[in-house]
This record gives sequence, C-alpha cells and structure tokens, in this order.
Amino acid sequence: MSPPPPPKLGRYEVLEEIGKGAMGVVYLARDPLIGRLVALKTFRVGFAAKDDELVQFRSRFVREAQSAGILSHPNIVTIHDVVDEGASGTCFIAMEYVKGTNLKQLLQRPEPFSHVFVAEVISQIAEALDYAHSRGVVHRDIKPANILITADNRVKITDFGIARLDTSNLTMEGQLLGTPNYMAPEQIQGKDVDHRADIFSLGVVFYEMLTRKKPFQGENLTQVTHKIVYEPFAPPEDTVKDLPAGLTAVLTRCLQKDPNRRYPRANEVARELRSALEQAEALDDTSATQEVEGESAPAEELQPTRRLERAEVEAAVASTRPAIVPPEPDLAPTRR
Repeated sequence: MSPPPPPKLGRYEVLEEIGKGAMGVVYLARDPLIGRLVALKTFRVGFAAKDDELVQFRSRFVREAQSAGILSHPNIVTIHDVVDEGASGTCFIAMEYVKGTNLKQLLQRPEPFSHVFVAEVISQIAEALDYAHSRGVVHRDIKPANILITADNRVKITDFGIARLDTSNLTMEGQLLGTPNYMAPEQIQGKDVDHRADIFSLGVVFYEMLTRKKPFQGENLTQVTHKIVYEPFAPPEDTVKDLPAGLTAVLTRCLQKDPNRRYPRANEVARELRSALEQAEALDDTSATQEVEGESAPAEELQPTRRLERAEVEAAVASTRPAIVPPEPDLAPTRR
C-alpha cells in the first residue's frame, strides 16, 4: 500500500496522487498564491543508486524544467516552477495540469483510429516540435506515453526530461538517453543527435497509430536496436487497408535511417500530412455517391470520422485518471 501523499510540497497544497513511475510520483496540487491547479512531478531519491548517479539524475531532472521552461506553445505542457531543496530535500516540477489521457492508453483501446485523427494528432505534435526546435530544444524521447490528448483532441507534449539545449554541453556520460523502441539510429549508435531524431521518433509514433504495431520489434533490446539501425520496416499497407499514398510517403520519409533524408523541419511533416488528406478527400469527392439500402448519400455523410473519433477520446478521458505520468520505458535504457 502506497504511503499517503504529503500535505504540502514547497508552497503547494497536495490534493492527491495522480500518477507514479519508477523514479517519482505525480501529485495534483493547488498553488495557494493564485488558486491554480498544477501537477507536481517529484523525483524519488530513495531508489538504489550510487551517490554520483543520484546527483546526475537530479541534475537531469532540473534540466527538464530549464529546457521546457523556455517553451510557450499550445501543444506543449507548460512548466510553472522548479524546486530543488538540496540533497536532504525533494526536487519537483510544477507543471500545467492537463485533464486528458495519454496516447499510450488510447493505443490500448480496441477501436482503430481514423486516418484523419492520426494525421491531426501527428500534425499537432510536429508543429509543437518545430516550435521547440526553433528555440534550440530537442525532446529526444517522443513516444505515446509523452503525448497527452484532451477530450477536445488537443495534443500536449510532456516530459522534456532528456531534452537538451543545442548550445549545452551537458550529457549523461555513458547513457543511451531515450526509449529504445522510439529512438533514431543515430541515438542508438551514439552519434551526434539533432532535431531530426525527434522526426524519426515521430515517425515511429505515426506508424504505431496507423497499425497498432511498432515498426521495429524484437524480443530483446539487441534485436530492436539492430532492426532500427539496419533493417527496413514492414510497409504499413500490409496491415492497414485503403491507406492514402500521401500518408505512406510522409511516414516513409520520417523513418529514413539517414537523418539527411528525413524532413529538415518538423513543420513540413504537418504541412505534407494535411496536403495528403486534402488530396485524398478531393478524390473521394469526385467519386460516385454511395448506395445505402437503395438510396444514395454523399460519402462524407457516411463517414463521420471526426465526430466518432472525438467521442472515443472523450470516453477514454472519462475512463482514465487525469494525470501527467512519468513514462516507463518499454525496454530498459542501456549504457553504451
């Protein structure tokens, strides 16, 4: 049984625990100065680790706020405050409280996503990443657990915990930062990483939303990383019927092994996705009307994908605890 939450953290009044990960707990709290609800992401210092590893991780934790704190975008979770009370105290981040569910939870539901919904989610992520990249911030750990979706289909990226300012020389020596299933080849190989690694990771999320499968699968870390670096992914058309060619083209470019062959900017992903959808809709509009029980009706009236998708997201939000949860890696991080 978990211990009860502390009554206060810093000046914040703790209301309840709303999430838990391997390294810390997330609390719903109230800022008494302005009455605002916030999510407090704490770092648990009691796990088994050497002193230098604790210091290193605490530094990494604080850098999450320092990197994300310069960002102000509707699709990025806002950082309000960071508190580090020193070796004998707690360090935590006060961030925007988002009532929604994360994409990892949505992917566990049986209903497939419409192409329109997938393209819109990926486009919002891409626009947020482009904004962050333009300010020198690379996320380095884009994955479904870090993508929050509200009931009105607004996407919010969270957990810039391993983000790094391009102008910073701070690294975690010897560590492979990120979640292996979603890593770019250059991350796995220990090469220089820039914003194009986020575009590759976005492609992995894109593929998983379309197919409900990861593009590079294996029974262990070695198999997964080998496939990411050296092997092609199975065409999404093998799993998904009637996939617009334009969406496949965008996905394929995102998942190029060579970063020079990916999109140079994330906003190009959003632009080309929306263009591909417009072209697909134009083709549908020129096709013959569909016959239903002897009567004809426009195709668009038979496919209310946006309304259906919103209802599914609202149901998912209602059935899950609103939280910003420190994500658990699908495979354990490794040292190189």
